[in-house]
Amino acid sequence: MQVQTEVTADELRQAISLNEPSSHWLKVLQANGFALALLVGILWADIKAQMAGKHVPSVSWALLLIPVLLICLYFYRKQSAVQRAVSKPDNTPGFATVDANGISYTSSTGAPSSVSWSVYSGWKEGKDVFTLTKGKSFNVLTKRGLNEAEVEQLRSIFRSQIH
Repeated sequence: MQVQTEVTADELRQAISLNEPSSHWLKVLQANGFALALLVGILWADIKAQMAGKHVPSVSWALLLIPVLLICLYFYRKQSAVQRAVSKPDNTPGFATVDANGISYTSSTGAPSSVSWSVYSGWKEGKDVFTLTKGKSFNVLTKRGLNEAEVEQLRSIFRSQIH
């Protein structure tokens, strides 16, 4: 069975979210802990000052922009990484042939490559993609252009070949 290998940005985002560890958001909080602590500290001080009837200087409100901008920068960098991955030269139109022996890739230039099932340690299914796990990375196979019978056939192959 042939599957398209070119991945769209939406499909890649879906594949990434399928393979994020359960502790992902905890790590995001840790990575952005300084910005979050600064945000909470400034908000706490401003709210306390307002409750005491004191005037809150506009400078403290301006300081709120720093953690907000740092958090926005995090999400911008994450989105940019997806866009860079989608625009890489190896994300060219091509096909992958899935069979009992493994997956054979053919790029748009006609260069073949093959991967046996023993390389993969697991698989996951999303709305539009399958991801095949190998170590800490994964390969993405799109469901684009497949009917339900072909999708079920892929599930069956993955269940029987990937342990």
